[in-house]
Amino acid sequence: MNKTASQIIRSYLYRYKSRWLWGFLTVFLSTAFSMISPWVLRQAINALQEGVTTEKLVTYAIIIIVATIIQGIFLFYMRQTMIVASRMIEYDLRNDLFAQILKLDRPYFDKTPTGELMARMTNDLDAVRNMIGPGIMYFANTVFTFGMAFILMIIINVKLTVVAFLPLPFITITTYFLGREVHKRYLKIQEQYARITTEVQENLSGIRVIKAYVQEENEIKRFGRLNRDYIKKNLQMVKIWGMIFPVVFGFAGLSIALVLWIGGNQVINKAGTLGDLVAFTAYLMLLLWPVAALGWVIGLYQRGMASMKRIAEIFNANPQIPSPIENNIKYSISGKIEFRNLSFAYGEKTVLHDISLMIPAGATVAILGHTGSGKTSLVSLIPRLYPIRRGMLFIDDKDINDIDIFSLRSQIGLVAQETFLFSQTIEDNISLGRLTSKYAVGETASIASIADDINGFPSGFKTLIGERGITLSGGQRQRTALARALAINPKILILDDAFSSVDTATEENILTNLRQVMGNCTSLIISHRVSTVKNADLIVVLENGRIAESGNHDQLLQKGGLYAVLHERQLLKQELEAL
Repeated sequence: MNKTASQIIRSYLYRYKSRWLWGFLTVFLSTAFSMISPWVLRQAINALQEGVTTEKLVTYAIIIIVATIIQGIFLFYMRQTMIVASRMIEYDLRNDLFAQILKLDRPYFDKTPTGELMARMTNDLDAVRNMIGPGIMYFANTVFTFGMAFILMIIINVKLTVVAFLPLPFITITTYFLGREVHKRYLKIQEQYARITTEVQENLSGIRVIKAYVQEENEIKRFGRLNRDYIKKNLQMVKIWGMIFPVVFGFAGLSIALVLWIGGNQVINKAGTLGDLVAFTAYLMLLLWPVAALGWVIGLYQRGMASMKRIAEIFNANPQIPSPIENNIKYSISGKIEFRNLSFAYGEKTVLHDISLMIPAGATVAILGHTGSGKTSLVSLIPRLYPIRRGMLFIDDKDINDIDIFSLRSQIGLVAQETFLFSQTIEDNISLGRLTSKYAVGETASIASIADDINGFPSGFKTLIGERGITLSGGQRQRTALARALAINPKILILDDAFSSVDTATEENILTNLRQVMGNCTSLIISHRVSTVKNADLIVVLENGRIAESGNHDQLLQKGGLYAVLHERQLLKQELEAL
């Protein structure tokens, strides 16, 4: 069941309820001690008019000093508890948000820009932290100060209290309506910030393309337009938010003026004492900052809730590929794969039509076809990267929807079309967080024909490879990714155009190594090279999302179909290159 932004916030506040209770207590006590000084000052001024000793004045002074010191101590603990609690909630919220993002499926990331997620993880989260930290703290301070000062002002002078509080409803009404406008504008600001983050992320990821095509000036201009729109939206919000403080201080000033006018006349006419007027004015002045802070707190609340709603969208996003078994129960597979009249679509676009194919465990199957024929889509369904209807794909005669997804993926080695390496060491990339021995890492690197290259680096397997493996060549990245896939000792190995950046001789060496050590592994190889797939047990040729033909190398050549055409073209290309 989806949770609202308010429900999510309350659940995190409840985790640290004891800390918040102690925080509210310190706010109450600091506020209570702040009320002592004006009251003592009232007694001292009234005593001066009646005649007072020096010793009594010193006593009044000591009381004020002690009350101020104690107030300061509780103010320290107020911040120490409530601000620290907000940081702890920020820590939990960030961890939970990151964990939730990792639980989401491939389709979610296909339609959600990376910059959008980054903005919610950073800017939005910071706005939420300000709302539950300073926001709650100053709101509590405002409530306690307002309540205590109001009671004491009533005790001193009822008439002046009514006069002083006359302008306050106007402050509340004005800040409410202005706060709603702040909320609307802040949503637009966060959306624009997400666009900027996306633009920066794409430019940094594609910096080599930008420089290769001399697009620096165009990208600077485009970023400038996005930045101008961001500033424009911020200025629109600032215009509204900037009205809150003048309104608050304006009405507060009117309140003080009325108190001085009416209270002063009461003192002149002996209807009240000077001490009462001074104390009353002091309490009114104590209310000024909390009332002024109320406008600021409303701004924090509006921005924080706007950001929390955006974060709640991620928390409420449900994986489209649920796992049928909880607690990650291990289900060992042998590697038999069967497609039964499988059709698959991205939204409204169908990319696979009526695919029927049975792959025995331990077999090597090659998949060929022109670009866009559905090769990658077909193999992406085996580790359940996309949801698939029941009765269409079976692993070991069991519907793939009935197999624990974590158990399934832990037994599948995948080398994707776009090789991704982390900005860690080569060893860390191959082991990828698993407790893999150095021997196993070296062994898989040898099978992938990357060990000699790695050993040639000054730091060997401890070499840091930079973001996305930028310091490695394309072929080295692909072979490192292959070693990573082999390190888990997979039951199913999927190589999606994994040799496109590798020369023919190295490719042949890798395939020979794989045949020697992966005899019990079901292998699916996508390639555009006939030389890569000619020794496969079965070759499947896709065309427009359908199986055009299948068989082994010799059978397909005899058919004289699409495979034979591809084979003939590549032979001709090799002959031309040899000239």
